Amino acid sequence: MVPRTLLERIVVNHMSRQGLRFEGGSVEEGVLRFVGNGTAYVVKVLDEVGGRPELISAAIQSAFLAAKGERAYILVPKGMASMDEFMAIRLHGIGLLMYGSDGIEEVPPMVRHTEDKVVKDGGEVFVDNCNALHMLERLERLERFVQRIKEVDELASRLERLEALYGELSRRLSAFEEPRPSHIKKFVPDSVMDSVSTGMDLPSFMKDNPWLDILADKKQLNA
Repeated sequence: MVPRTLLERIVVNHMSRQGLRFEGGSVEEGVLRFVGNGTAYVVKVLDEVGGRPELISAAIQSAFLAAKGERAYILVPKGMASMDEFMAIRLHGIGLLMYGSDGIEEVPPMVRHTEDKVVKDGGEVFVDNCNALHMLERLERLERFVQRIKEVDELASRLERLEALYGELSRRLSAFEEPRPSHIKKFVPDSVMDSVSTGMDLPSFMKDNPWLDILADKKQLNA
């Protein structure tokens, strides 16, 4: 993790190269102040420890500063939030100083003022940026909506595949659980059954055997 003192020194060097004069900082607020061309610049410094909750808090504070006419920036690690979240911050008039292993990158706010002066036909004309802001916000909402549609379509496709797999497994399980005919049958020789029914002489161990009578009666019933 980059030490906070080093981050502040990097910011001071970067803003100085832009022609701004360092006015000091506030440890309590975690901000650095600069002045250039009669405009005050405020940079909120975030390190890698704070995380997204601190980014949200810094964005709210910077939005109030931007509303007062100051140029607000947030120094933030590149991987702290998504590009959509960074875009939402810039839409509120806040610039970003994104740092990483390859150095620092300045990303200006998407709309700095409600009105800008442009030179047209030799005279100054005020251009209202509110419509552009609304269009950018609508575009951002549409992009999020399209992304949600893609996610829903992907989930629906996965659900269809799971349902097909479940149906196939159910059919296999049903076929496995069906009762199968028994291939084992009791066999009693016809000679024994005939001997029991005709009353012919039987070996001594078979005489007066109740099981033979039962088998004989069963054969007559099945006949």
